[in-house]
Amino acid sequence: MTRGGTAFGKPAQPEPPGLADRLKALRHKPKTLAALALVAVLGALAWATREPETWITVNPTEMRIAVGASQQLSVALTYKPRFRFRGSARSIAGTVQLISFPSAVDVAPTTMATSGSAPEATLKVTGLREGQEELILAASNTPTDQRSWQTTSVRVVVTR
Repeated sequence: MTRGGTAFGKPAQPEPPGLADRLKALRHKPKTLAALALVAVLGALAWATREPETWITVNPTEMRIAVGASQQLSVALTYKPRFRFRGSARSIAGTVQLISFPSAVDVAPTTMATSGSAPEATLKVTGLREGQEELILAASNTPTDQRSWQTTSVRVVVTR
């Protein structure tokens, strides 16, 4: 067994380079620097898109109808899988409900279950009397889970 250390005439171990020294050394290694930058950008993108999202898509978002006239309102529950962008979102099956009680318009049906083959609900909005209403819609793909419900609103103006 040999004895070591500075007390026995051996040189001391050099201290490992610090972060500043390592960053200075990267200036002379452009490929490594580019790879680290790419990893940082990909990590930021993964962090930004890490969670799945569900939201309600309504068309049209504002309606203007006359008393006695009807218009179709299209409602869909949209889902974006994790680590994807909003452009890859698709409509999914779920339950759509009208949770407001408008007096100037009639909405039929007030509750509708959509399927995978027809994920879009079509509601018929009829003007009853002159005025302005806000229709509040809720949708969920798992109606028994209270946290899964999403809401949105549609402004309806009924004119004479």
